[in-house]
Amino acid sequence: MPVAGMLFIIGLALLAGAATFALEKLVPAKKRAEHNDVVGFVYAVIGVSYAVLLGLVVIAAWNTQAAARANTYTEGNALSRLAWYAYSLPESQHTEIEDLLTQYTYEVITIEWADMARQQSSPEAWSTYQELHKVIAAQRPAAPSDVAQYQIAVSAADQLGAARRERLAQSIETIPPLLWTALLMGGVITTGFAFLFGMKSTGTHALIMFSLALLIGGLLLVISELVNPFNGTVKVGPVALHLALQRIQELS
Repeated sequence: MPVAGMLFIIGLALLAGAATFALEKLVPAKKRAEHNDVVGFVYAVIGVSYAVLLGLVVIAAWNTQAAARANTYTEGNALSRLAWYAYSLPESQHTEIEDLLTQYTYEVITIEWADMARQQSSPEAWSTYQELHKVIAAQRPAAPSDVAQYQIAVSAADQLGAARRERLAQSIETIPPLLWTALLMGGVITTGFAFLFGMKSTGTHALIMFSLALLIGGLLLVISELVNPFNGTVKVGPVALHLALQRIQELS
């Protein structure tokens, strides 16, 4: 996680703890304690509602990243299948497809991966994929065994394109502003409502406020890091594409 984000969250948590002591001077805990029963009932509803919303968003963000990581292996597997198909072809055709596979994989790793962090794609990688698909589709096998391999290769080329499109779509996914608003407002209300409790020990109350603010802020920071699978500290890397490139080079 970004150091600046962590420091900001810790600063807010410390501010929440310090605000408890300031509140004690304005409205003593003894006076607030008179309403603890009513406040506790309302806070239970608020707390549970926000906890469910926060938990669902965290799980959804994590599942999105897991799906994005799995899709990169689908793309890598398609590249490997095409490399095996190229290996079975005569030298001239083998070299052409192999060069295109190497070029595409290299462009995705070195250019497009960085572009996806900015929610963009690489025209170079797209152009190379189009040329690769065209070369594979232009093959005209005659023997039945060659036809079967050709059909597998065409399927792999289509799968490669589908996986690339899905990867690019995942790179621009984000949490809607309305949901971010609900998460932030819910965090403020959940934390602010806890100030209404009256406790004998102001220090204990301050510790509770610090922990609550730190927990909510930390989870919001986790969501912001997971929302884009290809950006942030825990982003999905091109591991699958590196493995595919290694396999292509081994078969050359």
